Amino acid sequence: MSENKPTFDPTRFKEQERNGFNLVAERYEQGMEQARPVVERLLELAKLHKSGLKVLDIATGPGMVARRAATLVGESGAVVGVDIAEEAVYVARERANEDGLDNVTFETMDAENLLFADSSFDRVIISFGLMHFPDSAKALAEVWRVLRPGGIVAVAVWAEAEEVPTLQLALEAITRNFPPPKIERPSMFRFGGSGVLEKLLEDSGFSQTSSQKVQVSLTVADAREYWTRFLDVAGITTVALAKQPPEVMEKLISDTNLESYKVGDMYTINSKVVVAAGTK
Repeated sequence: MSENKPTFDPTRFKEQERNGFNLVAERYEQGMEQARPVVERLLELAKLHKSGLKVLDIATGPGMVARRAATLVGESGAVVGVDIAEEAVYVARERANEDGLDNVTFETMDAENLLFADSSFDRVIISFGLMHFPDSAKALAEVWRVLRPGGIVAVAVWAEAEEVPTLQLALEAITRNFPPPKIERPSMFRFGGSGVLEKLLEDSGFSQTSSQKVQVSLTVADAREYWTRFLDVAGITTVALAKQPPEVMEKLISDTNLESYKVGDMYTINSKVVVAAGTK
C-alpha cells in the first residue's frame, strides 16, 4: 500500500511565510531596492496624484510602498499598511517615524481576512504580495469589499520564470543541490503569463483592467553578493537555508554562474515584473 503524500496546507504555508518575512524584515527593503521603478509605476497606475485619498497597502513589508504613497496623498490623505509578519510591521513603523510621516499607520493583518469595513479605501496596492497568498481569489475579494465604488487596485507580480533570472538563478541552484520538496508550493511566477493577472482581476469584478511589464535590474560584484541580495528577500527559502551548515551555502554560491550577465567589472541581472490595475 502506497504512503499518503502530504497535501498543501494553507495555514501552515501562511505561518512559514510569516516566519520567513519576519526573519528578513530589517533587510528586505535593501534587497528590493531594484524594484523602485515598479513602485513608482504602481503609484502612477493607482493615480495617487490626488491629495486626500485613503490608501491600503497590502503585504507592506517594511513599508517601502506605503511610505512613498504617504508623501503623495498629502496631510489630508491617509495610508494604512498591513502585513502578516509582525516584525515587518514593527520595522515599517520605525521607518515611518524616522521619515517624519504622520499620515501612515501599520497593522499586522492577513490579506485574506482584512479587518476593515466595506468601502473603506479609495486605493489598494499589492506590491509583490499576491503570489504569497494561498488563496489569491479570496484576497482580491477582500480588496473588492474594502474599496469604494470607483476605487482602483494596483498590483505587481513577478513575470514568467524565464523572464526572472533574479530569482531563477538561485532556485535552479537549489534544485540541483536538494531533493524535490515533499509538498509543492504555489509558484512565485503563476500570475506572470500574458493576460493572467488581468483575468484574475476581472474574475474578481474589476473593470478597465490593464497590464504592462516593467524591467528591474540587480547589479552585484559576484555570486556571493548575488546570494546575499536573494536571501534578503526570499523569506521561506532564507529560513530553510539558515538551518543548513555553512558548506551548503558555499556550494550554492560556487554553483551559480553569472558570466552571461557580466557588464564591465560587475554583473547586471535584468528581470521583468508585471504591473496591473483595475477599477471597482
